[in-house]
Amino acid sequence: MPDDDSRDREPPARADASPRDEQTADGRRAWIELTAFQRDCLEAVARRERDGYAGYPSGIKWTLEQRYPTVSRARLEPNLRALVGRGLVATRDGRAGRVPAYRLTDAGRTLLEGRADRLAALCDRRDDDGEEGAARDDRERDG
Repeated sequence: MPDDDSRDREPPARADASPRDEQTADGRRAWIELTAFQRDCLEAVARRERDGYAGYPSGIKWTLEQRYPTVSRARLEPNLRALVGRGLVATRDGRAGRVPAYRLTDAGRTLLEGRADRLAALCDRRDDDGEEGAARDDRERDG
């Protein structure tokens, strides 16, 4: 019988698994530790806030369904709880105290802003002064 026993291996990651509390060198929570669906949930909460809507699960689900064909509550709620556990999203009492409403925490907003900045830098959309890449290119051509 082989010595390779799979019972000692780590179980697959689950949405509601206990989060690791590791941080990157600059203090932000690592973007890569989130699943793609959790990242999209975080973005959906931010989008709902930006548009002036409450962060009820039904609204977050609707926002996500603009990108995904279907989103079930069984998939959504554990992922939102995982984001709460990581300190990226907070809950408050919603409708009649039964349905939670979700909102971004400062850590969640910082994580999204950091990701947006990294993508903007990757696409050469901003320079060190935060100036849009197209405006900078126009100025360099004219000047």
